[in-house]
Amino acid sequence: MTIDYENAWEEYAKKWKEYYPELTHIGDEWIGKAAGAAHSLAEYETLIEQKFIAPYIQTTNTVLEIGIGGGRTGALLLKYCQKLICADISNSMLNATKKRLGESRVKYVKLDGITLNGIDKKSVDVCFCYDTMVHLEPRDIFNYLTKIPQILRGQKLCIFHHTNMLSDLGWERFLKDWEQNLMGKRNGTAHSVMTDTIMEKFLSHLNYKILHKDTDSVPRDCVWICLAPDSN
Repeated sequence: MTIDYENAWEEYAKKWKEYYPELTHIGDEWIGKAAGAAHSLAEYETLIEQKFIAPYIQTTNTVLEIGIGGGRTGALLLKYCQKLICADISNSMLNATKKRLGESRVKYVKLDGITLNGIDKKSVDVCFCYDTMVHLEPRDIFNYLTKIPQILRGQKLCIFHHTNMLSDLGWERFLKDWEQNLMGKRNGTAHSVMTDTIMEKFLSHLNYKILHKDTDSVPRDCVWICLAPDSN
């Protein structure tokens, strides 16, 4: 069985306007409430900006965002960085982000789910991945972690956000999802069975330097600030 992330998000994009007719941008429905982080879009954007963008992103940085979605965090990143590379497995998500952000200081890359082809080696200062790894199975997260060092340069800063099923809210989400994802089948938009302990093992094994682990800002999840290792 395979998880078809691409078609899952293409289908989500097709139905999005029907589900959220009051919203202008896809992705603005994710306000962090279920994750225990916020109660409104504005509150959630402020948290993301103040906790995970403003302290780390510099005006000279080229930032890669993996899983751009509808460009919500991309819009925040553009306030701080010099150039933004928007990468996603879904063409519909990339098109939605292009309508939101335009093409000034922005490059768009269609991912295949396995590689980071289309992104030049040593061309990125910061890898930012928020609200994306929550949907990726652990092996897929590990695979991305093996690829990211090759495209980074300088400080090689990474901000990674994933779900933590061992938190109280993460466990609630697991119990909500498990019956719909059985016999090796799993919808690509479902939350993955991921934990902070697994991620720490991944990062340590691959020689990432962990600067900070945050399980408080988004109580259901975990956010890591780390430095990628040198690549060959």
